[in-house]
Amino acid sequence: MNLISLLKSSFHPVILGHRNADPDAVCAMIAVADICRKLNPKSIPKLACDDVSRLSMQVLNRFAPSAEILETIEDDHDLVILVDTNSLLQLGPSLKDVVLNPERTLVIDHHEPNPELDNIAKHAVVRSDRYSACEILVSLYDEVELEIGADIANLLLTGMLFDTRRFLYADADTLIAATRLVHNGADYHACISSLAIKPNRSERIARLKAAGRLQVHNIDNWIIVTSRIKAFEASACRGLIGLGADVAIVSGSPSNGEVRLSSRSTTEFYEKTGVNLGSDVMEPLGELIEGKGGGHPNAAGANGRILGDKAVSRAVQLIRNAIKRGPSSEDDESS
Repeated sequence: MNLISLLKSSFHPVILGHRNADPDAVCAMIAVADICRKLNPKSIPKLACDDVSRLSMQVLNRFAPSAEILETIEDDHDLVILVDTNSLLQLGPSLKDVVLNPERTLVIDHHEPNPELDNIAKHAVVRSDRYSACEILVSLYDEVELEIGADIANLLLTGMLFDTRRFLYADADTLIAATRLVHNGADYHACISSLAIKPNRSERIARLKAAGRLQVHNIDNWIIVTSRIKAFEASACRGLIGLGADVAIVSGSPSNGEVRLSSRSTTEFYEKTGVNLGSDVMEPLGELIEGKGGGHPNAAGANGRILGDKAVSRAVQLIRNAIKRGPSSEDDESS
């Protein structure tokens, strides 16, 4: 069954995003729902994810105030579409136990492929060479021969801006897709302003605590830093990169006992070392912490249940080994 036939045959699709869904995820989810309704006017899509980020709520209030995103779903769906994720664990505790029929499951994702993908879904649009799920959706509209309206164009451009860090990570195809969205009615300045948000007090304190607890590892003149906090791991990683780290790895331990790891690296680090944080670091760490890991070359994470501190140490070792497989290396120093 091809993609158009699959979507046309669904009357009750449920569209799921990853936990604490970011703007790329929620904007892509809404676009998928738009495609479902246009291909089958009798379709009633439902959107769900285990929590939506504060920034995503700001974007939705700006461009899609009537959008409803549920936190749980009933078993009345005839198609499951996973967006911006390819692992059930990444859906979070509220949705990770959703019952899937692989024959009626579609994955739309831009992360490194999950080895277990075939067990989850028989239908997949996975393009790890793209920089956002929203960019994939732009091409998906072409594949199903549908026009992108101005409202959806605003959402897709906003998601692309978020995940590419305002096109810091992009290529010619990314910029062509963005230009097309502007031609279709997207307001570039409105999209940019929708992403402007000041971190709240808790997030700023978490960043400062991460900086105060960091450990520095010098490997081949690269500065790798590690730290631990209770929450806001991704934000802390971005802050540590801003302070001068080449790679930042932060572990979080929420009160529910979950172990979360987040990592970020500079473009220069990836280009010169070839170390992919998704496949080289977070995927193997997922097994260590009895969970799942993955992501992009420059941004990746893992969720699990055990051994958060050991996983951070192992992450540094994996990076060290990957660097030493390169053309040259120097002794490692830690402080």
